[in-house]
Parts: sequence; C-alpha cells; structure tokens
Amino acid sequence: MAPSVLIIGASGNFGRPLVDEFIKNLSKFSKVGILTASSPLKFDEQKSRGIQVVAGSLLDPASYRGFDIVISLAGNSIMRLQPAMIEAAVIAGVTHFYPSEFGSDVGIEALREFRYFRDKRVTRDHLVATAKKNSDFKYTLLITGPFTEWAVDALYGVDKDTKTVNAIARYTVESTLLPLKPGQQKREIRVVGESTTFQGLVDALGEVEGVKYKSIYWLTKDALVEQEKAQRAEDEERVLYWSVRTLGASGNAVIGGPSDNDKFGFTPETARETFQRVYGKH
Repeated sequence: MAPSVLIIGASGNFGRPLVDEFIKNLSKFSKVGILTASSPLKFDEQKSRGIQVVAGSLLDPASYRGFDIVISLAGNSIMRLQPAMIEAAVIAGVTHFYPSEFGSDVGIEALREFRYFRDKRVTRDHLVATAKKNSDFKYTLLITGPFTEWAVDALYGVDKDTKTVNAIARYTVESTLLPLKPGQQKREIRVVGESTTFQGLVDALGEVEGVKYKSIYWLTKDALVEQEKAQRAEDEERVLYWSVRTLGASGNAVIGGPSDNDKFGFTPETARETFQRVYGKH
C-alpha cells in the first residue's frame, strides 16, 4: 500500500519546496498532508493541488491520525517540542518519524556540547527510547550537511538573498519510498553534494555573479563571548544566532563517512551549479 505522509513546518524555507516536490510525486502516495496550528487558508493553493490540510495542535494525537509517516521541519522556536510531537504521533498510529535534522550530524562527539543543536540531540535520544518501547516504530535521520543556498545567508554574514533547496527536497521525498530492512528501526541517510571550505563557497558565488566578495574574519572566541552575553540576558534567539555562527569555521559541519547518494535517482549539484541555478542569469 502506498504510504501517507504528514508534513510539519510546511510554510518555512524548506517546507515550501518540499511540499512542491511531494505534489510532483502525489501518485506514489495514498495521501500527503500539511499540519498547521494556524489558519489553514494560507495553504489553499496546496490544497487545490491535492494536498490535505490538517488544522490542529502539534501535540494532539488527533492531528496525526491516518498518517504513516511524519516529517518534522520544526524550526528553532518549536524544536524542543519534538519529543512531545513524537509521543502524540505514536498514540495516533504513526509508524515512521523524520525529525528536523537536514544538516550537520549532531551526533558526532565534537558537537556534543554545541548549543545550537541541543534540542536536536534531545530529540534523537527520545527517538531511541520510543523505538525500544515500540517494535513497529521507525525513524530516519536525513543528514545532508549545510544547504548550499543557506550557507551564503545573512546568518553566516553573507549579504545575499537566498531561495530554495530543491535537491534536499528531492532526497527527502525519494527517501520515504525506500524500504527499510526487516526489523530495522533506525535509519541514517547521508547525502552529500560537494565538500568545500566556506571561502570556496563564497568564491563560487562570486564567480557566478561576476563580483568579488570582501571577506571579513571574526574570531570564534569573539562569537562565543557574544553568545555568553546573550545567555546572561536570557535572549535565546541571540544565543542560537551566535552559536551557529561558529559552525562553519569549526569544520564540524562537513558530513563524514560513506554517502548514500547512490540510493537516489539523480546526481547532486556542485556548489557552483547550485549558485548558477539560484543566482545566475537566466
């Protein structure tokens, strides 16, 4: 039977291209839904294209009823709610959960104390505990490294507008159709485009645009001082901002180990190809 998928966070920067990719592949699923705690009217366009819109609480089992797979795209503001979301989903009969990973491997030792990923690590621990209690429960960690388009975002100090993340959306949709091995509950999927330095990304962007970006270097210790100031001020948004600013310079954003690219039906773009698609002249 074709799987059914419910998406949380469909209006975000990754949610929009992901929903579009599911719409392209609707015939492969029994249904695809969007869960929204706010007005469902903002998803009228997606509804007209075959997406089911569910209006309800992220913490109410009724919101998840009738779906096999849940894909969470929870952002910083609700990341800590994911364990409770998992509990509600399991009560409703969901058997497969994708937590909001889609980036660096938060499980490596070097990131154990990294503040920005704290709630993602807590979610991983909860998934492990849930799988031990429920033999039919499965979860997938989709580990991609930083999105190329977002690596040149103002968050990392690059003065540039960004757009979509098409390749990761394709990986996510195709992964829901990949069977797990009998008895397998945890699945890690590692997909990698191009590994390069942050300066290499900026240089590739400049080549595509025909401009030269000026690099101004911050010391990691200075960013950590700002993070500590924000912590003392109980400003969580700024704590996370300064925490993630140090990730690119640490080298810990790069995905190690063998990739699973060969499981998918397309070849990932290089950084230059991505910038050409998003920022190049058409």
